Amino acid sequence: MLISMPGRDQSTEAWSAETFSALARMPVEGPEPVVWPFTPYYTGNPFQSVLYSRFATQNLVAAPTFRAADLQVSTRNWPGDVPLVVHLHWLNQVLAKATTDREADEAVGRHTDLLDTLRNRGARLVWTVHNVLPHDARFEAQEVRLREQVVQRADLVHVMSSRTVEAVEDWFRLPPEKIYQCDHPGYQGVYPDWVGRTEARRRLRIPDGAVALLLTGAVKPYKGLADLLEAVDRVSRVRPGEVVLIVAGRPDEAPETKEFVTAAAAHPAVRLLPVQVPDADIQVLMRAADLVALPYRRSLNSGVLALALSFGRPVLLPSNSGSLPVVEGGAALVYPPDGVEALTEAVFSCLEADLGALGRAAEVAGRRIDRQVISERFATDMRSWVGTGVVPRTAPAAELAVQSETIDGVAAGIPPGAS
Repeated sequence: MLISMPGRDQSTEAWSAETFSALARMPVEGPEPVVWPFTPYYTGNPFQSVLYSRFATQNLVAAPTFRAADLQVSTRNWPGDVPLVVHLHWLNQVLAKATTDREADEAVGRHTDLLDTLRNRGARLVWTVHNVLPHDARFEAQEVRLREQVVQRADLVHVMSSRTVEAVEDWFRLPPEKIYQCDHPGYQGVYPDWVGRTEARRRLRIPDGAVALLLTGAVKPYKGLADLLEAVDRVSRVRPGEVVLIVAGRPDEAPETKEFVTAAAAHPAVRLLPVQVPDADIQVLMRAADLVALPYRRSLNSGVLALALSFGRPVLLPSNSGSLPVVEGGAALVYPPDGVEALTEAVFSCLEADLGALGRAAEVAGRRIDRQVISERFATDMRSWVGTGVVPRTAPAAELAVQSETIDGVAAGIPPGAS
C-alpha cells in the first residue's frame, strides 16, 4: 500500500481524510471532540508538534493545514455538530507574494474575507502572536492592518511573553479580555543529545580554554549579524584566542547577510556553517557553546532561546528582548541595546562570567518551559476555553510540576492526532 506521512500531503482531500480519521478514533467517553486546524503548518519546525502534543488527551484533533486559504474549501459544508476552532500562527504568508501596495491591500482583504467566512461557518478563531511584525516586512501599513483585522475577529489571542502587549502597542492593540498567556514550549527530547562537550568542541575545532558563542537558526540581518561580528572581532584583537563565534544556519539573500558571510568565513575567531543544520547536529552546536547569542534588533519570542534553555545553555541578549522574562533568575547575560559598543562590552563580560552558574540557571529556566509542562497546560486550557468560553487565567508554567518524557514522532514533525 502506497501511503504518505500524516500531515505531509497538501491536498484538500488528504486533509479531510486525515482529520476525520483522527476524529473517528477519539474515544466515545470524555469531552466532545473538537477539530482544531492550525495554519500555516511548517514541517521543519517542531514548535507546533510540541505545542499540540497533548491535544489528543483532551479530545482535541489538531489538524495541520499548510495554507489558511485551503480552509476555504476544506470547511465547506462543515457538519454543524462538529465544533471547529481555527488556529492562526505566523501571518507572513498573507503578503508574501505582494509586490505593490495595491496587491498588499488586496491580500489583506482576501484574508479578512476568509476569516469572516470561517466565522460564518461556525468556527472560532485563535491567533498566536509570534512576532510584532515580520522581520522582513515590506508593506508595514498593510501588515499592521492585517493584524488589526485578525485581532478584531479572533476569539482568543495567545501570547507567549508578558511583554507582548507593550511590544505591539505602537502598531496595534490587544484587547485584555482576549489575551491568554502560555509560554513558548521547550524542546526537551525532540533532538538527539548524546554528544559531550569535549567531542563537540573537537568537531568544531574550538580550543578548550576559549569561550564559545553560538548564533544559529536562519541567518538574517535582523539578528544583528554585523554588530555581533564586529564585537567578536574587537574582543579578539584585545584577547586573541579567548572567544570563538559559531555561526550555523542557512543565510538569506540580503546584501547585508552576504557581506556578513564573506567576512565571517575569513575571520579566524569564527566557525561558519552556512547551511541548514541537520537535527542530529544541533546537539553538537549546543554542547560546544558556552552561551547562545541573541543580539536581535527586534525580538518578541525566540525558538532559538527555547532550544538553548532545553539544552541548559545560557544566552546573551539585549534588555529590550521580549524573551527577557523567560531567563529571569540568572540564565542570561543582559546588555543595553545601545549598538556595537554595548555588545562589545557584553562579549568581554562573557570572558569573565561564571559560566557554571549561568548554566545551572539555564537548566532551571529550561525546566520552567519544559515541553511536557507547556503542552499539557495548553491542551487543558484550550479544552476549558472551548467548553466555557472563558479565557483561562492559569498559573505560570514555573509553578507547575515538571515531568519529562519523549513524545514519539515530534522530532520528525509528525502532527499529533494524525495517527
